[in-house]
Amino acid sequence: MEKDTTLGIVCAVVSAITFGSTYVPLKWFHKGDGLYFQWVQSLGQLLVGVTVALTTTPAPIHPIAMLSGMFYSIGNSLTVFIMDGIGLAIGYLLWNTVTCVVGWAVTRFGLFANPQQHPKSDWLNILGVVTVCVGGAIYAPIKHIPSRVRPAPWNVRAYILSYCLGSFVTSTVIFFFYAIFKKNTPLVNAELSMPSIVSGILYGIAVTTFFMANQHLDQVIAYPILSKAPGIIVSLWAIFLFKEIQGKKDIIQLYIGIGVTLLGIAFISLSKRAGPMSGVCLLECSMLRILSKQSDDRMCWSADEAEKLLILEY
Repeated sequence: MEKDTTLGIVCAVVSAITFGSTYVPLKWFHKGDGLYFQWVQSLGQLLVGVTVALTTTPAPIHPIAMLSGMFYSIGNSLTVFIMDGIGLAIGYLLWNTVTCVVGWAVTRFGLFANPQQHPKSDWLNILGVVTVCVGGAIYAPIKHIPSRVRPAPWNVRAYILSYCLGSFVTSTVIFFFYAIFKKNTPLVNAELSMPSIVSGILYGIAVTTFFMANQHLDQVIAYPILSKAPGIIVSLWAIFLFKEIQGKKDIIQLYIGIGVTLLGIAFISLSKRAGPMSGVCLLECSMLRILSKQSDDRMCWSADEAEKLLILEY
């Protein structure tokens, strides 16, 4: 498929806004321990996955993409504790920082069977990573004010359904064992149902446009946008709507942290021959390179051919 830069930029912007707004519908409601929320949210994701599948050339279910959805759901089950503990903005910005550093390390050192990529400028590359880490350290001490809540009563789109199915199955399994642990009396806030579905729809749109942006834009353009822009959107929600960050000192500290981190990502992007791939692409490249070493009838291409195929798809 030919790259469409305009479409890539539009998808990147939509992805940043929807990623940054995913948890906004939930802030006014009591979320309990978060396990009911994460299960219902996965239903919203699945709605988007089915919609995308119906508008795309029929494709098989990809187990590795489902595995990526599984990883997301496991992490998502802890989201409520993060939101209540350090706040929406700080949690998301720290997550962005870790994502950037891990994405850099995977390609820089050839982790998980990925081909090692050597930057054109080692010093600029290392300076970028250090700067990103400094930016993350600036976020950590910022105090947040808890929000009041209501009391409880072959195209990249071919991977979306698989990803959402993996997320839904994992979330369902988590909720099932949670219900057993609670002796069939799970903490369920009925008012949380609709906001959770809306949150899942927002996340599903974010993932879809994230994949499309990576397909149509060069990684050196897409990665800086998609790694930090959602965190900036979350920060704007946190400051202007939820008021969870107040005080001139904390707000200035947040802005400085964002600026320093953006500077670090710019250094990393400029120093590399190509930016890091997205999480699902990295995972699929790794798994296919491992599987291609096994001689069976189902895997007849080489590791390099498999990697080239996935890079073209993304």
